Amino acid sequence: MAISRNEVLMGRDKQYPLTQEMEQNLAKLLQALNLFRQMYGKPMTVSSGYRPAAINAQVANAAKKSNHMVCLACDFKDTDGALDKYCMDNLYILEQCGLYLEHPDATPGWCHLQCVPPKSGKRVFRP
Repeated sequence: MAISRNEVLMGRDKQYPLTQEMEQNLAKLLQALNLFRQMYGKPMTVSSGYRPAAINAQVANAAKKSNHMVCLACDFKDTDGALDKYCMDNLYILEQCGLYLEHPDATPGWCHLQCVPPKSGKRVFRP
């Protein structure tokens, strides 16, 4: 089952509408995530998708310039670490999908994927 626009937006677009650039970002993100999801072959549950600045400011340890704010990143529930492990064991799949992974050590209980390279340019990065 595909990851939907509504899952990533979490209903927040009603109060905080997307700009044209954010719409383009979301399309890019969904394409990358759904390609990855198809290869992963298991359900993925969004825990944090679109986070407008007002919401991002309320999230503990959130980056001030988080890619979540511009629809370029999404977090998935990963309480057992299986999704992070799959990503770490299959970095070539992340590369094929155009995704970057926040290091699992920094994301206990969730998996952060984004469709833009971090400042380091590394496929797996630390915040």
